[in-house]
Amino acid sequence: MNKLEWLLAWRYLGAQRKSLFVALIGIFSMLGVSIGVFALVVALSAVNGFEEEVTAQMIGKDAHFEVMRYYGDPIENYEDLMKRIRENDPEITGASPFIVYKVGISSKKVNDGIVLYGIDTERSKSVVDIHKNMKWGNYTVDSVPDAAGNLRPAVLLGSGLASRLRVVVGDKIILQTFQSPEETASMGGPRILSAVVSGIFETGMYEYDGNLAYIGIAEAQKLLGMKDAVSGIQFRVRDHWQAGVHADKAMEIADYPYYAIDWQSKNVTLLKWMNYEKFIVAAIICLIILVAAFNIISSLIMVVIDKTKEIGILRGMGMSKFSVMRVFMLMGSFIGVGGTLIGGSAGLILCFIQEKYRLIKLPGDVYVLPYFPVRVEGLDVLLVFVIGIILCILATLFPAWKASRLDPVGAIRHE
Repeated sequence: MNKLEWLLAWRYLGAQRKSLFVALIGIFSMLGVSIGVFALVVALSAVNGFEEEVTAQMIGKDAHFEVMRYYGDPIENYEDLMKRIRENDPEITGASPFIVYKVGISSKKVNDGIVLYGIDTERSKSVVDIHKNMKWGNYTVDSVPDAAGNLRPAVLLGSGLASRLRVVVGDKIILQTFQSPEETASMGGPRILSAVVSGIFETGMYEYDGNLAYIGIAEAQKLLGMKDAVSGIQFRVRDHWQAGVHADKAMEIADYPYYAIDWQSKNVTLLKWMNYEKFIVAAIICLIILVAAFNIISSLIMVVIDKTKEIGILRGMGMSKFSVMRVFMLMGSFIGVGGTLIGGSAGLILCFIQEKYRLIKLPGDVYVLPYFPVRVEGLDVLLVFVIGIILCILATLFPAWKASRLDPVGAIRHE
């Protein structure tokens, strides 16, 4: 491409008096590309941010994988089993027994049903991240003094649950088991435990903060009549994306009646939905860029019609068909590259502001997260830019080809 071709392409984009309307069509085409690229950058960043936040919260609340018994039977020799699995897998970085059960919870003003976890204060830090999400109080499920100074079992509540129960750190709550008639006859009725709120955590996931509570594993065993047994063992590994491999290895070591499940298998539906969502969102928003590309075709066809005489003169002066074609391809490229850069830059700026200041809030009970999450992926941005520019260049082929096919004599006599 020579300097003349660049000069002509740039001049034809200018708003001359005779072709002001044509120039406006070019501007609107560029705005269409900008809007499409802007929307695609923001949408993909939002999907990435949502996936990252949800994944982090799932891993923070759940271990990388868990070992349990079939049919929900309790594990009695859990210390030996835990030691055996750790010795045979050097990639395991932490392990802790746990108990999980649905119970009733009551404060002075509210009754509710929740999922109760029994954990070990110290060992649980190596497998879950609840201790990193404490908002008020301390991360402890050991005994703490109540208002009268008497030691009572400690309980950790999610911020949503604490708000629903209308309690703060230091308040007393009652935990009560739900039991079937058969269990009631064998155990002498529902069991009750009085505890003091020692801390309130906030993970940012409404489902977790509104429905989970943690007590000491010994207190959970007493409440549920499990003696020295637990529901399962939680493990953490170095690479959480390889948790499934380590879960399979643990299952081979433990053998029947034990089984292992990793965090991805527990949340497989949500993870699949997030992967599909990214593809669907990208495909739909690409249609905006495609519509803008059609506008470029219209714009260039209008330019060809408007500049027919000039094209004829250029052809008569010796400009080749390919040079004419390159002029119009350059025009479309200017529109595509300009629109892509403007829209992409605006999208990146908005994402940066939202990531830093979290100005856009969301209702946590509807959208799982309390704010609009974004995470910019360099590869996604590069693909958006490439797709936007390629579509715009392809849109120039037909008008550029038509311009190059004009007969010089017929074009000069056009007016």
